[in-house]
Amino acid sequence: MALRDWVALALAVGIVTAVNLVAFGVVYDAIQSGTPGLSDNATQVLTSAFAGGFGVIGSYIGFKYGSQANGRDNGGHGIDGGAT
Repeated sequence: MALRDWVALALAVGIVTAVNLVAFGVVYDAIQSGTPGLSDNATQVLTSAFAGGFGVIGSYIGFKYGSQANGRDNGGHGIDGGAT
């Protein structure tokens, strides 16, 4: 496993942890507020948090498979492999 894979894994774990904490906080606030359902702000927070997480993970997966399909999996050092 390359270094960039470990970095991506660490970032993904951090994103998942952050989204879970935000989701828990929003649900806790919805339970404690006494009004039924989520507020508009809570819905927007959850939507943006999940969309951002999926965007980061999706872009990494797209890059990974795209570079493998082109035969240019060079360790993440640019198109030329870091050669000058």
